[in-house]
Amino acid sequence: MEELTCVTRDYAWGSTNLIPRFLGTPADGRPQAELWVGAHPADPARLPDGTRLDDHIRDHAESTLGDHALETFGPRLPYLVKALAAAEPLSLQVHPTSQRARIGFELENQAGIAVGSPERSYQDCFHKPEMIVAITRFEGMAGFRDVEKTAQILRLLEHPWADRVAKDLDTAPAYQALHSVVSEILDQSGDGLRQLVGEVAEAAAAAEQRGHQAFRTSGRMYLDRASVERESTRLFAQTASLAHKYPADPGVLVTLLLNHVVLSPGEAMFLDAGVVHAYSSGFGVEIMASSDNVVRAGLTPKHVDVPELLRIANFTPMPAPLWEPTAVSSNTLTYRPPVAEFALTIAREPGDRLPPEGPRTLLCLEGELVVTSAHARHELRRGQTLFVSHSDGAIALEGEGTLAVASVPVG
Repeated sequence: MEELTCVTRDYAWGSTNLIPRFLGTPADGRPQAELWVGAHPADPARLPDGTRLDDHIRDHAESTLGDHALETFGPRLPYLVKALAAAEPLSLQVHPTSQRARIGFELENQAGIAVGSPERSYQDCFHKPEMIVAITRFEGMAGFRDVEKTAQILRLLEHPWADRVAKDLDTAPAYQALHSVVSEILDQSGDGLRQLVGEVAEAAAAAEQRGHQAFRTSGRMYLDRASVERESTRLFAQTASLAHKYPADPGVLVTLLLNHVVLSPGEAMFLDAGVVHAYSSGFGVEIMASSDNVVRAGLTPKHVDVPELLRIANFTPMPAPLWEPTAVSSNTLTYRPPVAEFALTIAREPGDRLPPEGPRTLLCLEGELVVTSAHARHELRRGQTLFVSHSDGAIALEGEGTLAVASVPVG
């Protein structure tokens, strides 16, 4: 077992205090967004002697990874863990399939765009399914909402553009209608877009103020009135806020079509390839296949690639992509979405049935804990991390606290 020193990234949407509080370090006023805990070559963690974790794994692949992970993924850690702290919305984005990641990476190489350049969407050749587990209340948008419900919500705005989009969603097959509407939205620019975003934001603020009255006077039937009412209230407040920050960004309008997701601590959301999403606020543990491929369409000053997003996004309506954990004991939950690269276990002392093999990355979420193996013993407090090699074997947990354990699922 090796204690890790990890890198914090200071994206503009990050919180100025959540990660410093988590790490027990002074806040410096910068927005600290992500603590990277892993071996991605863009920002690998380091061992106590300064060795990069990705180099250490490559040089000791068999002992660190074990046969299953090594044979399946090669001499690399296939997952990446992040502590993510959002004070403002992240970009409207989507992640590719494995096949599209390989194609996109090679196309950008052929175009002469250097790896690491902010002008790239594909920084590597791997897919990036990801899951966020909330530590605090966590909000986001993910997946296109059922079109009938979206049409009902849009009509509450009482705006000509929203009424036309609602009609389009009502009269065409869902996938086709959503693709067409999103393509049209993302094709807009200039003064016309700024005016439309402003008008829709004003309509959203007015609709939020009308609140329940809008339903009493609408004269329409709603399949699930309580659900439409609840989601529209949150959505309209968000729309007005986004428009204030991004007054000429078409992504503001696209968010009206997405599920609004609110996670309580311990609840999770899984985002597979093609799911359009944007996190809004909160603190959580994120785990993903080890990749930095992000295709953006808006709500960001970073590189956007609208044609690529339209090519790879999934426009099939879906429920909010929540993911339920499995209780493996009274003190231990395992989140295991349908991907080969990762699973996440959240354990409280005594944390039994922890992953017994393969490469494991440990992040202490709360309290003070002692992690032991047959040959080593490490103390951890909130914000500290360990890398546990396959050769360390089974580990046990003592103390009072909460531990997140990332692992490669077997079987």
